[in-house]
Amino acid sequence: MYNSIIEFIEKDTTKIEKFIKESLLSGNMMRFEEELLDTVLEFGRSLYQEILESIEQTIRNSEFRKQSYHVEHKEDRRTLLTRFGNIEVKRAYYAPKHGGKRIYLLDKYVGMDPNDKVSQAALAQALKEAVETSYRKGGEEACLTEDVVTKQTVKKLIHGLEMEMPEEIPQKKKQIKHLHIQADEDHVALQFYEEKGDLQISENGRKSNTVMPKLILLYEDIVEDGKSGSRRYRLTGKHYFGGVYEGVGANEDLWLQVQQYIYDNYDTEYLENVYIAGDGAPWIVSGCQILEKSKFVLDKFHLWKYISAATSHLLDSTEDARELIYAAIREKDLEEVQRLLRKCGASAVTSGKQKEIEACRKYIQNNWLGIIVRYDDAGADWGCSAEGQISHVLSARESSRPMGWSKIGVHKMTQLRVFTRNGGNVIDLLEYQHKKEQMQKRIKKQDELVREVKRNHRISGEEIIRKEIPGLERASMTWMRGLIYGYGA
Repeated sequence: MYNSIIEFIEKDTTKIEKFIKESLLSGNMMRFEEELLDTVLEFGRSLYQEILESIEQTIRNSEFRKQSYHVEHKEDRRTLLTRFGNIEVKRAYYAPKHGGKRIYLLDKYVGMDPNDKVSQAALAQALKEAVETSYRKGGEEACLTEDVVTKQTVKKLIHGLEMEMPEEIPQKKKQIKHLHIQADEDHVALQFYEEKGDLQISENGRKSNTVMPKLILLYEDIVEDGKSGSRRYRLTGKHYFGGVYEGVGANEDLWLQVQQYIYDNYDTEYLENVYIAGDGAPWIVSGCQILEKSKFVLDKFHLWKYISAATSHLLDSTEDARELIYAAIREKDLEEVQRLLRKCGASAVTSGKQKEIEACRKYIQNNWLGIIVRYDDAGADWGCSAEGQISHVLSARESSRPMGWSKIGVHKMTQLRVFTRNGGNVIDLLEYQHKKEQMQKRIKKQDELVREVKRNHRISGEEIIRKEIPGLERASMTWMRGLIYGYGA
């Protein structure tokens, strides 16, 4: 490692000084930044490569290694794409003396798989970008250089993720009387389910190429966002759940996740009501069968949409008709609502309008309890922004632009979008999964080797560095002395 540092001090500091004179002092900041970035990236690649070579040398000199492994290939090379760009890694291929699989001990020590072509840090950056934009853009942002990760690699990474990173459970549970839930789904176009050509064809000859990822938002309250009297509001205590859950059993699994979150974070003895707002879809209403103390509330937007469609043909009388229907709803008079809709139907001249009025009548009848709960229970009369949440969390990435997905891609992307909106860091997620995989693969002898390397690995050339780096003894340079003299300790 010290060679890279010495070279940087001897050559690159002079180069940087030249940049300052030629670019920065002449007012060309753009040129200076570009030159400085290239220099720093080159130093990063050099330092990274030298550290790996130093660790490899320490492994080779290890007494434990000499007793347990012999060198089969002295210097196998591999290229690794990192945040700094491509670096070349040289490492020996070892064979165990007492039987077992041959192994690249350096790979095991630093947590790489033998076939990895991209570093975990570069993959994490690609994943972070892909969640917000596209697989291609994620691959382009993986490195600080012009090197890119293919969009297929990013896609494979996302498809292979397991969203099982445990959430921290608070020691003290919140005491909240009312919790509110908004639930809805998006409509996403598929290219295929699992492989190309497997889309089902319906009886009318159309491809069934839509999947509906579900989204559930739990929150505690709606408060003014800003000054008193502001018309901007925000939700407090937000937490999202979502993915592609199809069928009764899968829907139950989704709601059970919500129930577990409530158990973990809230005092359920103190909790009085959980209001589930949605458009009346069976999967949403079924949440009331799983969540304790829950009530279904039909959201105002979908009720308005049906009533608007049923009365739009009345021209100058439209607003009067709508007001009468809403007045009957406030009075909780279902018969009067049905009578008013039949009256609207009497003036409808097209079969299409007749169907819209009949759909409105059935919709109100089927969801009547979810409508009047707003008037029976003050806690249920809350605004609903499910459509806005769907747009913000799902549609912005999955359906607002022309693109096709696989079902697993929609599911994983929905889960990732939910994870990040809950405050999760995709880098933490990838690191957690990688550590779990490494833990599962690790064996006792390799653990012993890693411990010995950590105990014995020291960078040579200390006296040279002490002479060559001015001010190394200062208190402010503790971090560099730690890297030079104690790396891996």
